Amino acid sequence: MIVAISVALPVATMAAGDDLSTGNGQGDSLGINDAIRAGEARRGASLSTGQVRTLSPRQEYAHYPTYVGTVGDKQVRMRIAPKTDTRDSLQGEYQIGDGKGVRLLSGEWENGAFLMEESDDGTRVSGNWEGQIDRDGAVRGTWTDAYNPSIVLPFFIRPFGGYLVIPPFDMNSGSGITYAPPAPKSSISTGKPR
Repeated sequence: MIVAISVALPVATMAAGDDLSTGNGQGDSLGINDAIRAGEARRGASLSTGQVRTLSPRQEYAHYPTYVGTVGDKQVRMRIAPKTDTRDSLQGEYQIGDGKGVRLLSGEWENGAFLMEESDDGTRVSGNWEGQIDRDGAVRGTWTDAYNPSIVLPFFIRPFGGYLVIPPFDMNSGSGITYAPPAPKSSISTGKPR
């Protein structure tokens, strides 16, 4: 038995003057990449292909240590600090270029590996950061667009002002690295007398 399955695909709309051809008149290519680039240029400096949102910077993050760097060819500035309730984790926000809006961050590290998620609306994941921490506490890796996982950009962030939040992989004692406190001890009794 053969079953036909119908899938509804989104229909792209074009503004007047948009052209899906390469302009060579030979019909060699549809020029989809040109149309995508034109759309990105109209959207602005967003790293994500999802709907562009603007979150305001959070006051509680204003005093957090700063990391600076790039994602692709975009300058980024992060304010991040350890989470108070989870060891080897961080939270904060970052902005792209001189933009006023921010994206929220939440991440963790272990044995030199670094993982972080971002949110452009405070609820959904809009990007994923995955990288390696070097001996100076800088992190390099790849940023992946959560809305379109085929968009992967290199990133590099480093501490600004000498205050390390993300510990170097080969850290030494007395390095001044800040950690979140250990997890609270359980108040659940095992029934054994002390």
